[in-house]
Amino acid sequence: MGKVELEAPKFCEWQLPSATSFIPHALVFPSIWLVLAPINANLGWILGLLFTVLSFVIRLAKSKRIVVTESHLQVGKASIPRNLLGEVTVIGKAEQFAQRGPELHSRAFVALKGLPGLVKVCVNDETDPTPYWLVSTRNPEGLRESLNG
Repeated sequence: MGKVELEAPKFCEWQLPSATSFIPHALVFPSIWLVLAPINANLGWILGLLFTVLSFVIRLAKSKRIVVTESHLQVGKASIPRNLLGEVTVIGKAEQFAQRGPELHSRAFVALKGLPGLVKVCVNDETDPTPYWLVSTRNPEGLRESLNG
């Protein structure tokens, strides 16, 4: 799974974390400040702020991008040629729990986040043991249309 060459994307989405997932990062500041306050309160304040911002930046940088071009589907660092893709299905809210849990194939490629949409992309390649990709997205219909079109 190599890097996709520069092509104009037909679909592009950044799987940003939800706002509530940043709550634990907000606890970095008071933790560092409380540890360093007996030694030097100002140093604790500066390092607490610095490490809090750093944790936010790392969290955002580690977020995956979904990119569909004329030739490839790329989710994060994983990439697959579009000519190897089969049926693309938008999973309804009622079926999402089952698809992510009991019905999930052990070899499926999974890129799940706390996003409202879920898309299942079948892989039509006998040499690839991965039966399908299961991808969370904010725009499941847009992703399906870009892969079918």
